Amino acid sequence: MFGFFKALTGFRHTLAGCKTLAGSESTKGKGQCNLWIGGHPDHLRPVDDSQGLGGYQLAIEALIRDESPEVIYLLSETGDLSVVRKSLEYLSRIGGQVGVADQLPDEEVAAIFGVDVRSYQSAVVNPQGDAAAYG
Repeated sequence: MFGFFKALTGFRHTLAGCKTLAGSESTKGKGQCNLWIGGHPDHLRPVDDSQGLGGYQLAIEALIRDESPEVIYLLSETGDLSVVRKSLEYLSRIGGQVGVADQLPDEEVAAIFGVDVRSYQSAVVNPQGDAAAYG
């Protein structure tokens, strides 16, 4: 089911440099971002945590506090998806939100959350449904 949610959510964004995807001022030339997060795939913001030392946790906490999304979308512009995986593991530990990382197979994301693929996909489509009890 790799890419299932890409079609479902209409995942659209431009990944050129480290700039906000909603059209804000570009910081192109400062390197690519290894983590973007947001409550909607069209409104992701960059996270400055190239080493995965905890900035991603602060960014996730701020997103939850400010927007209270049921689903959190994660993306990397680089080939290194380690911070995306760490972010999913953190979301799994704190519970309450469903993480979507379109660059990873659904099977891997479901395993991080400790559920089967079908339950994970159900939770993404309906975060308040029966599958949410697993989170």
